[in-house]
Amino acid sequence: MTFQLLDQTLRSSEKNGWKPESQGETVFHRFYHPIGRAAAQGDSVSGGGGPAAAGFAVGATALLPQSQSCGTVLGLDSPASSQRRDGGRANGFSFSPASSLSYNLTEPRSYAPRPSGLQAGGVGAPPPKFDPAGIISGEEQRDVAPDQAPAVPGSQLQQQQHPVPHGYFKTDMMPVPAPAAVVVPAAEDSEGRSAELSGLLNTPTGLPDLAAALDPSNFPFVEAPRTAQAVNRGVVKLRNIPFATRRAEVVAFLGRSSKILKDSEEPVHIIMERVTSKTMDAYVEFVSLDEAMKAVDWHQHLQQGGRVPRLGDRPIEVELSSQANLMRDLFPLARGLIWVGVTPNFKPFDEQFAWENFRGFISEEEMVMLIKHVEVPHRSPYSKDCPQRPYECLISTIKKFPWYATERITISQRHAMYIATERLLQVLTDKINRRSDPVNMNRQLQGRLLKAALACPGFTPLMKDNLSWMLHVPEAEQRFYGQPRYAHAWLHQYSLAPKPGAPLDLIEWYIAAIREQTHRDMMSHPHAARTQLQEKAQQTDSYWGYFWAELGHTFGPLFDRMTLAEVAQAEFSAVERILSRALCHC
Repeated sequence: MTFQLLDQTLRSSEKNGWKPESQGETVFHRFYHPIGRAAAQGDSVSGGGGPAAAGFAVGATALLPQSQSCGTVLGLDSPASSQRRDGGRANGFSFSPASSLSYNLTEPRSYAPRPSGLQAGGVGAPPPKFDPAGIISGEEQRDVAPDQAPAVPGSQLQQQQHPVPHGYFKTDMMPVPAPAAVVVPAAEDSEGRSAELSGLLNTPTGLPDLAAALDPSNFPFVEAPRTAQAVNRGVVKLRNIPFATRRAEVVAFLGRSSKILKDSEEPVHIIMERVTSKTMDAYVEFVSLDEAMKAVDWHQHLQQGGRVPRLGDRPIEVELSSQANLMRDLFPLARGLIWVGVTPNFKPFDEQFAWENFRGFISEEEMVMLIKHVEVPHRSPYSKDCPQRPYECLISTIKKFPWYATERITISQRHAMYIATERLLQVLTDKINRRSDPVNMNRQLQGRLLKAALACPGFTPLMKDNLSWMLHVPEAEQRFYGQPRYAHAWLHQYSLAPKPGAPLDLIEWYIAAIREQTHRDMMSHPHAARTQLQEKAQQTDSYWGYFWAELGHTFGPLFDRMTLAEVAQAEFSAVERILSRALCHC
């Protein structure tokens, strides 16, 4: 009855300019068409309080979410943009998008624009089922895909439309996006490839054979700890130095004419007892033995002339030393070896005198005490007078650690050094931000420790990436230190690292080959084993595929006691096996 009265009232106003678009058009069509045009133009018509929404409120009292499929709109919206909105819960439902969104009626970028007024829903189709969890498939949620809808003129389509039930309004049904695939680096096109990758793939099949893939000139991975070099340089020892001696004071004491190593190579090593933090002697590395001898002769000449060398108010002794003495003082707990320069020569295992056997260059307790000295310096009397000493001790330890002796370094020992490095950088950054001691705790000390860690051949790409992320190291600087792209995904590479100078696309091609082959291997397993692997894969990164399954490490005390050489053997053997299966047809 109400619609008839309103219809008669509006028909009586035809003299004012309005006429029905068809003979069978009623007042309901009059209220419905503006909403349909707004939807076709991409305006927001649900919530938001716009004109279209206000007009529709006359014809309907109950509104469903604008998209009938909650999963549809959320699938088209990127995670980044969804976080910049009003939380996605403006309408009070955790499963539906915010009602104030205007992009819900826009076209997906992968589809061409429709003619004006074209609706994607089927003619006279009932409204879709209420499905907040997105259980109904995409085919049930849309009747006609946008690219399959007939190109009917807008006016003709409006004549074919049937009245819409109360409480609903028509919207353009968007296609349900395909499930997101694993995000992998985009492949380089043939024009953007490096010369090394182009030469490797320059075969009739587009794939290299196994011999070419494993050739050292093409293979982009190395055993990182073995890239460390044992270099014997001239060393000068300073005895009886004050406890609070600074690095700059040692450099100034030797004079400008002394040819010590560059600052980036950390030539000054002030020995600190890691348990008590007591300052011992200082060592300075020179570019050669001759330059070290010249520096010692010069100070002895001054002493003979009556000028006693001093640091502060304390007379000190300057003498020629060696790399063996430096290594012996830096690693005092290393038993069962003889230092020949910087190279350790290990003694045979002696069961009778077990305490004299080699157990490691450092102990985990030393690294724990190093952390305690910076966390609670007021409990360490020596660290209180010289707060920068624990950081400089760790820098010297990282720089002079014999990483090339991979048969004697365990996973747990390296992990203890990394944990100490990470924790010291955290504490130092906090002290710099609070400006607690700007003279000793400054950006220069932070940069020295960070550079020593990033240049350390014993730390894995993942360890270096963690430190880079923590201190916001730019990408260009990470590349300078040999970091690969997506280093955060190198979760199970404990010795394997990119070869210095290897192109990034060449590295990623090998990783892609490993990833695809391990996926094929996983799919060839029986259902039970395959399901178990897939469940474990959910807990790690898929950038390297199922490389971790090929390794087969069992984590625990046995893994912690594995040496870097044993881990490297397992990793390179796994890479060779995977590539032999992937390139067997070449």
